Amino acid sequence: MRDRGRGTKFFFLAILLFNISGLFSQSCECDESKIAFSQQYISSHGLIFRGKTLSIAEGQDFNKVTFVITRLFKGSCPKEIDVYFDKKGKCQLKFNTGEDWIIYADFKQMEKPFVEYCSRSRKNVIITNKNVEVQYAKTDLTVDAECEKLQEQLGTQNFTSQQKEENNLHSNIIPGFWERIGLILCSAVGFVMIYFGANRLLKK
Repeated sequence: MRDRGRGTKFFFLAILLFNISGLFSQSCECDESKIAFSQQYISSHGLIFRGKTLSIAEGQDFNKVTFVITRLFKGSCPKEIDVYFDKKGKCQLKFNTGEDWIIYADFKQMEKPFVEYCSRSRKNVIITNKNVEVQYAKTDLTVDAECEKLQEQLGTQNFTSQQKEENNLHSNIIPGFWERIGLILCSAVGFVMIYFGANRLLKK
């Protein structure tokens, strides 16, 4: 009986180890049909560019990579921009400084650009062995060839000035004490005018 119990334990342990190893061996695969190069795919992204990684910073939920853009195909942004990517998912993008990337991003939280793992965003690499998958997106297009196609369809966009971006940020600053007093007084005057105007109309 003892041997049978031991055998049962080993059996369940073997199944458990097999399942755990299966989880770790699962590769990060994306639906190729959803990331095929097409006009629809291009239209679904708000920011498309080619650039070099300047620095990488870690955050609580998302990491941030700073790019120096070399060619801006779609969107409005300065030449140097921060792009955010998920750090908690099983499949994560990996960036290193000095790399050449093509990026397809979307503006999400507070108009910040986010890039997804399952996208055509990938670094420019030299493929020495066609049997080795070294790009995140499986595609026959090299980064150079894809950039030329984007150039044909979208052209090259101009960068916004850093000063303009700073001005946009300043517009979100909370007004000072006297500015708030002025806004309250203007609101009160407007309310009084509406009140007396409504009374006159009702008396008629």
